[in-house]
Amino acid sequence: MNLVKFIPSKSHNWINYNIKNFNIWITSDNEIKIIKNIIESLNKAKLIDHHFIKNLLNNINGHFRLLVIHKDWAFSAVDVCRSYPIFWKETEKGFILSNQAKTIADNHESKINSNQRLSFQMSGYTIGDSTLWSEIKNMNCGEFIIFKKNNMHVNYKHFTYKPWIKNELKHKKLKSMLKIKISEILKNLIKQANGRTIAIPLSAGLDSRLIASGLKQMGYINVKCFSYGLKNNFESKASKRISEALGFKWQFVEININSAEKYYRSKEYSNFFYSCNDGCATPGIQDAYVTKYLIDSGFLKKDDLIVNGNSGDFISGGHIPNIANDWDKEINKIEVIDIIFKEHYAKHYSLWRKLLNNSNKIIIKNEIKKQISNIAIKDDKKVMPHGILESIEYENRQAKYVINFQRVYDYYKLKWALPLWDKSFIEFWAKVPLKYKIKQNLYKEVLKELNMGGVWTKDYNFKYKISPYWISIIRSILKVPFIILGKNRWHNFDNKFISYWTDILGGQCIMPYSAIIKNKNGPRHFVAWHTLYAEQKALKNNWQNLKINKLNE
Repeated sequence: MNLVKFIPSKSHNWINYNIKNFNIWITSDNEIKIIKNIIESLNKAKLIDHHFIKNLLNNINGHFRLLVIHKDWAFSAVDVCRSYPIFWKETEKGFILSNQAKTIADNHESKINSNQRLSFQMSGYTIGDSTLWSEIKNMNCGEFIIFKKNNMHVNYKHFTYKPWIKNELKHKKLKSMLKIKISEILKNLIKQANGRTIAIPLSAGLDSRLIASGLKQMGYINVKCFSYGLKNNFESKASKRISEALGFKWQFVEININSAEKYYRSKEYSNFFYSCNDGCATPGIQDAYVTKYLIDSGFLKKDDLIVNGNSGDFISGGHIPNIANDWDKEINKIEVIDIIFKEHYAKHYSLWRKLLNNSNKIIIKNEIKKQISNIAIKDDKKVMPHGILESIEYENRQAKYVINFQRVYDYYKLKWALPLWDKSFIEFWAKVPLKYKIKQNLYKEVLKELNMGGVWTKDYNFKYKISPYWISIIRSILKVPFIILGKNRWHNFDNKFISYWTDILGGQCIMPYSAIIKNKNGPRHFVAWHTLYAEQKALKNNWQNLKINKLNE
């Protein structure tokens, strides 16, 4: 076996170049320019070491993953947010790499990592560089690995998200900087689109609206928007109104119980899910049905560029808990876990109430503690606790589960862009002090001041409403007794009996309604069921021993 054995997947857009002494595999939104620069740099290099590779990677703009193989060495790399994953395993004969951990596990027997399996069951993703298998590793954000003979490898970082460093930038300066950054990422997006139609899954929130209104403001009119979900849902009503105000074409795709049941139990969904179930995070299903529908109907074309708002809400501070105001001081990195863990655990590790016990809590805490201990903090051992909280969510939930939403577009061979995961945008938000990030204060203030496209006034403040209307009436009636019984019991009742009908994606339709109301394990929402399905697909069983989606099992 060679130093590195690479197992690509046809559905994940790898392009291969064999040039002189190098075998190069790349996935990127700008692979031709990147490859040209890489080849020129490699041919000119007198010494290829980690300094050279770091500089090489720092000069790459956009989203990418890369594997360069030489007869004596190899290196692999992922971009700042791991928008395209790479997994690897060390064997006696060398290293195995692939874009799916499951592909490696299927080809080379690997032991299941019980702690990470628990994390996966509770949150929908693993922790740190771990996967569902002990010997198979995930490349984290901004990481590159150099592989050498005699089974030698060294991990490095070409980028690290550092929101834990205390900054004292002034409010006026930050506003000015953010306005410039927003302008820059929009200009870069227009350059990347190069005249192509930009298709935006537009919601009632801030992020996709930023993209749509910003393009209008910049004069880029080759834009179309779409929305989906239950008929007359509030997100789609808002989407339509914004699109019409901007003068963009708009399409709605209805998802009802019947269409959702048919899709989630279909061969099409099974194939998509298998392709995107990487053994590290549950596939994001948000645009799966909709993308197929819009392609079949002709709304989405082969050359369209799909642009969503991931993950503006996170990067701008939307996931920082209000209690973080009490943490606004520097503390030793070793002690920070005891401050942030309760909030982090409650928010992200509650897919199933049944699993919320003390022994599981200790396991998750220890795994996260390991991840925090591996964060490279130079010179100063003191950190801002909210920054560590952001850092572990960045590398776990955001760069695994949320980024997995893009796999839908890869599966259907559509090009996409993530302007709010631009490197300079990430670096800017890492420097923003807590008081301007909490409740997204700075982000909301600047967007309102810019008022791009005129869709940021009070008239475009949208409030969440339950759909369909008939279920909202029934829900209001059923809620009355819980005024006495308590909020927690109401949430449990709502999740078990009502959310099947109000979920905008019909996501719970992967299971019969009768099976859902009989289940005693307390699923939080539809992601719990699809994570169970992902566990079944990856490991051929699930912790509840349920027969989920019998098709192709």
